[in-house]
Amino acid sequence: MGKLLGIDYGDRRVGIAVSDEGRTHAFARTAIQNKSRAILVDALKKLVAEETIDRMIAGLPLSMSGQEGPQATAVRTAMTDICTELAIPLEFEDERLSSSFADRFRGSSHDQDSIAAAAILESYLERTREKP
Repeated sequence: MGKLLGIDYGDRRVGIAVSDEGRTHAFARTAIQNKSRAILVDALKKLVAEETIDRMIAGLPLSMSGQEGPQATAVRTAMTDICTELAIPLEFEDERLSSSFADRFRGSSHDQDSIAAAAILESYLERTREKP
């Protein structure tokens, strides 16, 4: 079983987090500058290979009512296209509270986008963890 890659997709930066091999914890990594799709895909392709990633978990920015608006649709489309190009499975995780979680770590050694990616990935790990 490979690691999971958490993504907080943004027009300027893409926050990154990677799970451990046991898929119990998420670790923020340096965000990727989203200067072009080709640069982003190349950076993700390298990370997927280096970290033995076998699935991406992307945050889906739903409205507070849980509806999918224009931003969520844009993220869904972009991430689906990227994961198709990388030939890696993709799942989406509600990211409504990830930014407020990241705000609590302002001033830490990681950027806010990657802290949000770690919060998204931790939420997914908690939700999918086998209960005793």
